[in-house]
Amino acid sequence: MFVTVTLGVALAIAVAQGCENRDAQGLGPAPGTTATARPSSGATLSVDSLNTVGHSDSGLGPALGNPPAVDWPNRSYPDPAGGPTIQLHDGHSTDGGAPVTLSAVLPARYRDAPATLVVLRRVEGAVPVDLVQLYAFTGTAPTLIAGRASTANPEAGAVWRVENGALVREERVDRTGAVSSTRYTVRPDGSLEESWPGAGVSGSTN
Repeated sequence: MFVTVTLGVALAIAVAQGCENRDAQGLGPAPGTTATARPSSGATLSVDSLNTVGHSDSGLGPALGNPPAVDWPNRSYPDPAGGPTIQLHDGHSTDGGAPVTLSAVLPARYRDAPATLVVLRRVEGAVPVDLVQLYAFTGTAPTLIAGRASTANPEAGAVWRVENGALVREERVDRTGAVSSTRYTVRPDGSLEESWPGAGVSGSTN
């Protein structure tokens, strides 16, 4: 009788530990947690501001509340590549140079204060360039913190999101299904750093 009870208790403990190990190994969600689905990308430029997580040492993270309202489609922007000021009207450039459009506006936070990430796309020749800019606010006025010109894939649609302390551009080519991502993080000196899996880190521009 004693042996039977001992075996029964040992079996119950083994079953309980097996269930815990399954959750710890990622085979099943722990109670009270939810899984975050990966955002899907489309054939055109779009913005994903829903699945924003993380707030790393870069000081960049998802928005807490709404930043001050700014008429982003109708204002002037400095060119991170060093060119003349870009003037937008209804989200498009009006200066007669290479076409520039407003691609993305993502509310964010930077060093625990309201911020906004703005992406302009310039098409000059066959290769488009994304002009990535981070703005903080002095009162309600936007103040440029960092900017960067980044080459984009002309065949891909792009989804932008804030994730794990970085702005992420995910590009998908519908024709082949190929997906690539680029991360933009803020260095301690306020410049933007660009990196992507397997390619290391490229230089930065202010």
